[in-house]
Amino acid sequence: MIKFARFPQKHALVIAVSAAAATSAQMTSAQATLEEVIVTAERRAVSLQDTPISAVALTGLTLDERGVDTFEQLQYQVPSLTFTDNGNTKYLNIRGVGQSESAPNQTTGVAVHLDGGYVAREFVYGDAFFDVESVEVLRGPQGTYAGQNASGGAIFINSTRPVLGETTGFASVEAATYDKKRMGGGISFPLTETLAARVAVDWEQRDSFYKNHGPDLATSPSRVEDQPGNVDRSFGRFQLLYSPSDRFDARVIYELSDNKTDGVPYKFLREPGTNNLPDSNVRDLNVDLDGHRNVSYDRGTLQINWMVNDAFSFKGNLSYLESDQHYLSDDDRGSPLTDPDAVQAGNDFKILDEYWTAELSLVSETDGPLQWTVGASFLDYDQKNYLNFYRYNHPDYPGTGLDPTIHTRLYLDLNTIRENQAVFGEVGYSLTDSLTFKIGLRYNEDEVGFGDSSYISAGPFPEGRPSHYNAPSGRPFPADELLSFEKTTGRVLMEWTPGDNSLLYGTISTGYKPGGTTPFANEYESEEVTNYELGWKGSLFEDHINASVAAYYMEYDQFQRTYSPDPENPTASVTRNVDGSTIQGIEAQITGVFGDFLWDVSFAYNDGEYGELEIVLPPGAADGVNPVGFETINLEGEPIDYLPETSFNFGLSYQGFEFGSGRLIPTVRVSYQDEYYTTFYHYDYNLTPSKTLVDLFLAYEADAGWRVEGYAKNVTDKEYISRAQGGDDGWGEYLLGNPREVGVKLRYSF
Repeated sequence: MIKFARFPQKHALVIAVSAAAATSAQMTSAQATLEEVIVTAERRAVSLQDTPISAVALTGLTLDERGVDTFEQLQYQVPSLTFTDNGNTKYLNIRGVGQSESAPNQTTGVAVHLDGGYVAREFVYGDAFFDVESVEVLRGPQGTYAGQNASGGAIFINSTRPVLGETTGFASVEAATYDKKRMGGGISFPLTETLAARVAVDWEQRDSFYKNHGPDLATSPSRVEDQPGNVDRSFGRFQLLYSPSDRFDARVIYELSDNKTDGVPYKFLREPGTNNLPDSNVRDLNVDLDGHRNVSYDRGTLQINWMVNDAFSFKGNLSYLESDQHYLSDDDRGSPLTDPDAVQAGNDFKILDEYWTAELSLVSETDGPLQWTVGASFLDYDQKNYLNFYRYNHPDYPGTGLDPTIHTRLYLDLNTIRENQAVFGEVGYSLTDSLTFKIGLRYNEDEVGFGDSSYISAGPFPEGRPSHYNAPSGRPFPADELLSFEKTTGRVLMEWTPGDNSLLYGTISTGYKPGGTTPFANEYESEEVTNYELGWKGSLFEDHINASVAAYYMEYDQFQRTYSPDPENPTASVTRNVDGSTIQGIEAQITGVFGDFLWDVSFAYNDGEYGELEIVLPPGAADGVNPVGFETINLEGEPIDYLPETSFNFGLSYQGFEFGSGRLIPTVRVSYQDEYYTTFYHYDYNLTPSKTLVDLFLAYEADAGWRVEGYAKNVTDKEYISRAQGGDDGWGEYLLGNPREVGVKLRYSF
């Protein structure tokens, strides 16, 4: 986690480590200077410029001022990060490593932590960033401190803490096009001299960027209640902070979230084999099955920081989360009225998560050349999956209206279980005043699998096909027996500070994601990533510029992918492992202050290639016609999924327009993300095109504590595909990114 020094005026603070420079600017009417930022990513407070960690972080104020309140928007501020909301699954990847498939058995490869507690699955990523102190993105495997499921990196979301002895807070309102309305606020207040509380609430509603006409395209969308892509969410957080002295504090956090939408607005592309949008009405939908995606959760967290004595401190984190997700979607994207011969399909998923996480650590606090950290972590995860796949308007499933009693073609009732125990530690020794060596290790033990209540039930298949079977007993091991995996990960690091304003470092780090099994009985091994990285960070022009660059090379083995390698059984697509993939790249950032101008540039170049990967293409997979029969191809050397070759963002604001008792701040931000594939089927309908987005902001900040801002996001109203994906019949479908949004925000801080 990262702690931020406060500075007098409330402008954006951008933090980046290793591959991105860290900067905060202290503004006065005469000049701007860069000041030191303190980080605690290694469980101790260290200057950011002296910390060799590849990370980018944004404060809550920066997120608000840039209009970033979702992971979807965050990806355009952080090169090498991609994110797609695919309904019940969120694809979150860093440097092409993370998650790229929807499967109840697979885990994420980017470890997200909320207030220090691990978030075991991606279903709750849909919350807006609200009342947060910071959001931090660590790029590359984090095998020592973040642990398992951090093979791609880690993200830390830190909420704003209560304040002892004073009352502080804020209130905000926002209105924008598409009937967007948002209201929220947070207040911290003392209860006693040693006890403080903070309450924060947020509410948002917005119409869909699409227009659903329902089963009949002639129907006006105003008469159709179901509008996929709309937003209706509310959130609340309550905290208590107890600190009887400067050597001890305990913090209790309780959160409630309710996030509702009428579903994910996928639509088919214009023609098979391409990612061409329709000639017109690209945002018009024809959905006959009313859908929704409703996600709610409650979460409790306990944090403890205790300076035991002058030699070491104790840090503890205990977290519990319970979530409920119901996802109902029209999977054929149409209706029998518009295409009488089309087979209709739908999905009805109910997913219930419940899990505990804990971490305990001891951290040395002496000033000598030897520094150390030791700790242990625990995860106990239990998930209930009820996955129902429908089909109708079909010879085996007759009827044009959905009837679950006769139209269920496949039903999965799965109890997914995961357990992890780990111990970790790191030792650093200063060989000289400018040269430090560190070595960190983490030993992981994982158990994964399905409980004995799991089963699969088939619909009206031909005679002789079993109607159901117990998922675990479909493979030769007793019911409720879990698969075991173990792995030691960590890093070796050398850092050299040749001067007060320069840091050079080299590191070898490893990460892993545990293997598992599928409902269809096959097993797969753990993913393993080894990262070799060299970096430089420094300050220039009397600390008016902070710059950094990092070059990395990653060996990616046992990559978990779902495919069929058997031409004799081409429909047997199951999760397997791919060896020999590599990813390499360069990430850099320059941040500076000149006079009253504050600016930043971030950049990443990435190149990833598959290792040996033979897959079987079904007939028509390329364009609806070709290949004419089952065909085996080798993807060795082809690009890794979810890895844009080039990405960058640029921001420029002017702080010098003094006006009355405040100042006027114009800001422009430009972001670019290169094209990338969303699967190893490298056809155009699986290619998300490149995009350049421009956002404009004009804010007035008053010395009295209030700020009003007008904005235009995607000011050019670029119609861009945020995700393209296809099946195995040559037809692809798309999600569009947000169109131009124009709005105004008012915030008062006290």
